[in-house]
Amino acid sequence: MKESQFAPGTQAAAESAPSGERKERRPTEIVTAHGSVYRYLPDGRTQRFKTKTGELNEPQDTLVFIPPFEMIGGRAAELFPEIFRGIENEVQFDQVLLEFAQSQNRTMLVVDEKNTELRSNEEVRNASHVFVQFIDRDDPKNCFVLPVSKTPKIGYNTFDTTKYRDENGELKRAKHIGNKVVDVKYAEE
Repeated sequence: MKESQFAPGTQAAAESAPSGERKERRPTEIVTAHGSVYRYLPDGRTQRFKTKTGELNEPQDTLVFIPPFEMIGGRAAELFPEIFRGIENEVQFDQVLLEFAQSQNRTMLVVDEKNTELRSNEEVRNASHVFVQFIDRDDPKNCFVLPVSKTPKIGYNTFDTTKYRDENGELKRAKHIGNKVVDVKYAEE
């Protein structure tokens, strides 16, 4: 992967991580633009309820928040021109990211500044800085990393991962880029 200012483990990574990562109230519920509701569970995981279909998904192990194109797109294009050249708007930017969530030979991992995979919301919460690493198994030059937020922010997209076992009993991780956050509810303090 190309070394960059966003790359985990670099001094500049800390400076490029989204601001506002200080101690904040704990969210209890997040609502997205299409009506999905993420609830924080007592065990630290989250669970998504799809209002449109009435479907309650299995609990997610990690939930982070991807900054919108207008905040990160320009810098991503400077650091990763091979990937983001010609990307001029949010729809195009989202399509690049979705290809990593939906392709069999591409994946996304939540990592910290030391490039250690974060496998739970507790690990995310305890990390100094959090990133999503986009991995192309067929073409390593198409790999990149973007800083994300540990806390929900209006206008940021959700990104969640869930561990599961496939039909052969092999441990897998499902990944999902959700819609933009439109509301956040917090615990009463």
